[in-house]
Amino acid sequence: MREGAVERQLKMIEQEIALNGEALESLRRDQRAVVDSLRLEVETLRRCLERLHPDFKECLAAVRAEATQEIDPEAL
Repeated sequence: MREGAVERQLKMIEQEIALNGEALESLRRDQRAVVDSLRLEVETLRRCLERLHPDFKECLAAVRAEATQEIDPEAL
């Protein structure tokens, strides 16, 4: 009887692992979709700013260098 209980418990653990794996894959797909959406938004904004301000690339490079020195990304 004890062996049967251990087998049932093992089967339940295997099912739980499989369900967790499926949930993890679903979260990864959702995160990829969100990241892709953000990339599209950033690219759209970049192109818009380049059209409005011809010197945008140079200005962005300067501001990026300044921000890199002054800002801790983990604090944001």
